[in-house]
Amino acid sequence: MKNLFKLMLLPLSLLAVSCSSDDDGYNADTAISLYNPVPESYRVVKGIKMSATDGRGEHTWNYTLNYDAQRRIKSLDAEISTYQLRNNSRWYRVNIKSSTEYQFLDEKNLGVIYNASLEYPTYPDWNTTKGYRLPGEFNAKGALVHFGTFDCEYSGNTLTKAYIDNGRVYKPAHDRYGNVTGYMCEDGDSIYSKLNIYPYSSINNKTNVDFSGFMGYWVPEREIYDNHDWRYAFCHLAAFDMLGARSLHLPEGEWTLDASGCPVACVLPSGIRLEIVYAE
Repeated sequence: MKNLFKLMLLPLSLLAVSCSSDDDGYNADTAISLYNPVPESYRVVKGIKMSATDGRGEHTWNYTLNYDAQRRIKSLDAEISTYQLRNNSRWYRVNIKSSTEYQFLDEKNLGVIYNASLEYPTYPDWNTTKGYRLPGEFNAKGALVHFGTFDCEYSGNTLTKAYIDNGRVYKPAHDRYGNVTGYMCEDGDSIYSKLNIYPYSSINNKTNVDFSGFMGYWVPEREIYDNHDWRYAFCHLAAFDMLGARSLHLPEGEWTLDASGCPVACVLPSGIRLEIVYAE
């Protein structure tokens, strides 16, 4: 059954096709799922804006987060303006508008639908669209055991291994607080260790977004086709606690907190600036 499930996934996960999110009869507010959002004590993030400036110019990534009546992530909309290297020769301005929809199809099954349009202001003939539809399956604790072309293994609710269809096996590394600090990767006869590469602050994350997931620290997610760069990722599974227990602390950075101890801004070690807006 597991192999049949994977065979069904491959055409969906590897082909760029235009996908419609208007499935007949689906109602996000009434959908039942084993997946549950974090408790109401966590503050709900409505928007995340990232920006950076380098020799090419300014880069901006604006994300809007939308939720259903049960406080689960419903959709993630993005407006991105950045530069893209083409033909290994020059960098060109590209504006990207995208939407990721999360559908809880029944208790176990998840559908992630992504659609994007890319606009090149100086070369409109390059303008294009792309879309993907990726299925997943939750276990009894509401964590994904299958997604796209990888399977997950847990100890309790902590992700311990991810098996990729290309043969790689990832073992996330955690510190004593549960923060994801790195990983080991078995690739055939080779083993790669990237331990303690993700440092953290001592600030407890009081928001519903796991920023370690949002920033791509959960490396198995990068194996999803076209999801390898955290600044342009579209699935954000760990960010919304779909890969088990979250990281306790905010990643390392110069964080600005509000009176309730929630982050409103940050300068990351990379120089990327974050601004965080909350739902009322």
